[in-house]
Amino acid sequence: MTVSAAKDAAENGEQGGPVADLVPAEKRLLRRAGWLLSISDLLWIGQAALLSLVISEFIAGRPQAGIVTVLASAAAGFIALAGVRQLLGLKAAASARSAARAVKTRVRTTLLGAIANTSPAAALPSSGHVAATLGEQVDALGPYLGNFHPQQFRLKVVPLGILAATLYVSWLAAVILMIAGPVIPLFMALIGIKAKAASQGQQEELTRMSGFLLDRVRGLETLRLFGALGQTEAQIDRVGEAFRTGTMRVLKIAFLSSTVLELFSALGIAFVAVYVGFSLLGSVTTGTWGAPLTFGGGFFVLLLAPEFFAPLRAYAAAYHDRAAGLAAKEKLQDLYSGIVAQGPQSGSTEGSGRAEEEATAPASRQTHAPEIRLDHVSVTLGGKGIIRDFSLEIPSGETAILTGPSGAGKTTLLDCLLGLHRPDGGRIIVDGKDLLTLDLGRWRQEVCWIGQHPRLFHGSLRANLLRADPQASAEDMMQAVRLAGAAALVESLPRGLETIIGEDGFGLSVGEKRRIALARAALRKTAGLILADEPTAGLDDQTARDVIAGLKKMAAGRTLILATHDPKLMALPGQRIELDAAHLTEASA
Repeated sequence: MTVSAAKDAAENGEQGGPVADLVPAEKRLLRRAGWLLSISDLLWIGQAALLSLVISEFIAGRPQAGIVTVLASAAAGFIALAGVRQLLGLKAAASARSAARAVKTRVRTTLLGAIANTSPAAALPSSGHVAATLGEQVDALGPYLGNFHPQQFRLKVVPLGILAATLYVSWLAAVILMIAGPVIPLFMALIGIKAKAASQGQQEELTRMSGFLLDRVRGLETLRLFGALGQTEAQIDRVGEAFRTGTMRVLKIAFLSSTVLELFSALGIAFVAVYVGFSLLGSVTTGTWGAPLTFGGGFFVLLLAPEFFAPLRAYAAAYHDRAAGLAAKEKLQDLYSGIVAQGPQSGSTEGSGRAEEEATAPASRQTHAPEIRLDHVSVTLGGKGIIRDFSLEIPSGETAILTGPSGAGKTTLLDCLLGLHRPDGGRIIVDGKDLLTLDLGRWRQEVCWIGQHPRLFHGSLRANLLRADPQASAEDMMQAVRLAGAAALVESLPRGLETIIGEDGFGLSVGEKRRIALARAALRKTAGLILADEPTAGLDDQTARDVIAGLKKMAAGRTLILATHDPKLMALPGQRIELDAAHLTEASA
């Protein structure tokens, strides 16, 4: 399933509820699994009848030849029904697995698509939290969907079929089953409420533990340098102990639930057995439809009684999967809602990702500086109007500087140009075409994004630069490094461009990371539009001057849109657009 298909499914029926809700095709697979399981169980009625027939023939003292014939026929029928039951069980399991696999794939695709399509400036949950949710929580949906849903359907059908077959032989035995059966779900529901709360708390603990461990692993070098490893080990020990305690709490409830189930099912079977025994002894003469209960009839009822409680046992075992699955659905919905709350997602995500400077460069061709026009654009995020009826025209190859207080909409405008936010009103025109009609994946390949928090990855500097253009030569990379003012930095490193850096640029200062990111953006030679969001924020004067100089060189022959508070950047030639929280005005510099 593609990302856009997953988003369409969410918009057409899943958006209002949990992201892990079922779509019609998945419901059909699970319903089919339930029917197959139910039919397989109901075939036991036929097998029990054949066994009772054989026993009755032995008790009646039939001639040996007649008994052999009946025995052979009954054995053949019993084996045939057993084979059919086995086949139906395998098909039911396959159908349930297919449904669970489809749901997990769709949920992961939807969540990853939402994450990939969120603004680069948005504050996303920690990577440890996301990894734990996409791993543990999505996997928890598998047993819930593939096991609990078919068992729930089976519970609705099989006991009624068993009850009807028992009622045909003895109405009193059917009454005993009718009384004993509903007591089990009642107590299971009471215990299930506690089980769900315990399971949800345990999943929260697992998510916290995952994020905690990932943060500590990332900062292991820093912890070692500051001599804090002992303290960290104690913290990890406390977190692990809390998780162990929570696990034992969930298991305690599970064992209590199993005890209740086995107690009442054993009592129900025992009462049926007592009734059958006393009936055959002649002490009980009621409970049948006129004629006394025969040995074959009593044996038939005894064979059916355990099968009446079998779906209840399976349902109870799967009920813990339900508790874990529902808790996982809430966590997944919370994550999805938190991502979507960053702003409306774009309508197409195929082939796209974050429009960052590290995206793979398109095929080699001439740089084209697009003409950008905003025509009465309005944007609402989180119920708040950020931009209202705003118009702007940026000619091809010109520079536009967005200024104004925080929250005035500078980053939102940049996100709109990336297609990450869909305007509530108005249009964004690129070279005479509505942005929403373009292939957003291809459009984002036309853009260089330079933010104040650039993403650098574990590996060599060369590998990080090559993310912009895998075909770049050594000379191209050094030109980009010089343009970004990072030549002295690279020369000072022990292995130059082959120097290994940590995740998120660990080992480099903020200014050094910003220069490397600028050099990476400079390698995107075919990108005609540069979007820069506070590129000099937090930098010292010298580093800021280097970044500004690099931006000037990069902007030659390209369209540059810059969001900043820095007076030095505001002094660059071009349009100056003053954004205010109350109104938007345009002034030319």
